[in-house]
Amino acid sequence: MSEANVELARRYYEAWNAGGVDGTRPLRHPDFEYVDQPDLPDPGRWEEDTDALLERMSFFEEIGWDGQVHDPEFLDAGQEVVVIWQLRGISPRGGGMPLVETMAQVCLFEDGKLRRVRTYTRREQALEAAGLSE
Repeated sequence: MSEANVELARRYYEAWNAGGVDGTRPLRHPDFEYVDQPDLPDPGRWEEDTDALLERMSFFEEIGWDGQVHDPEFLDAGQEVVVIWQLRGISPRGGGMPLVETMAQVCLFEDGKLRRVRTYTRREQALEAAGLSE
């Protein structure tokens, strides 16, 4: 099952890069939820409501994110998959400075669909949340 989940994660992030929130709709579970780490600005929990997800993603676009998941790394964690990726863009607040941040997400799959994403700003946090350690 875990290899299948890694493949589902790959497909999800490819769909994200091709079509953003709307592009991933067919791959999300009807009870999908997106959970921010508490130390992110305005953290919260969003359920399968595309408008709410679009609103949350607009926060990342406001800080300069180009909307793409760069250099994803997929780590098998049994029922979950840890995805480490680079958030890139141009910071509007830094005089046009390049923006490069590591993001880490723990993805739970259910019935062949993405059920939950928990987002972290550090690789170690995601690995710990998924019960993995380096």
